[in-house]
Amino acid sequence: MMSERFPDCYRIVVQSAQVECLLGVYEHEQRQPRQIGVEVELFVPITEPAARNDQLHGTVNYEAVMEAIRRTAASRRFKLVESLCSSLLDDIAQLPGLRAVKVTVIKPHPMPGLESVRIEQWRAL
Repeated sequence: MMSERFPDCYRIVVQSAQVECLLGVYEHEQRQPRQIGVEVELFVPITEPAARNDQLHGTVNYEAVMEAIRRTAASRRFKLVESLCSSLLDDIAQLPGLRAVKVTVIKPHPMPGLESVRIEQWRAL
């Protein structure tokens, strides 16, 4: 579990973010954007000022995380959920003040009989 690897951090969790994206291998999937789910876990050192003095400038602003998600999802057509997840991880990892990041992408109803596919990627910084 990632939280055990970073005991000196607090965790910010961005849950159930919804964004439209062109995602899929097949031509019919690339015709129109589909809604996908994104979840992000940010591990921020407890020593950062926000944990001590209640100031936004000392933490990771989750509004910036949502901007990164929207920007990345709109940046190009993605064939694989893995590629989208990797691109999101690259973009979000650029935010200052992070010790580690985990990104999850959920593609709902990728095929008949399958509720969703979930891809998770993480990186220590």
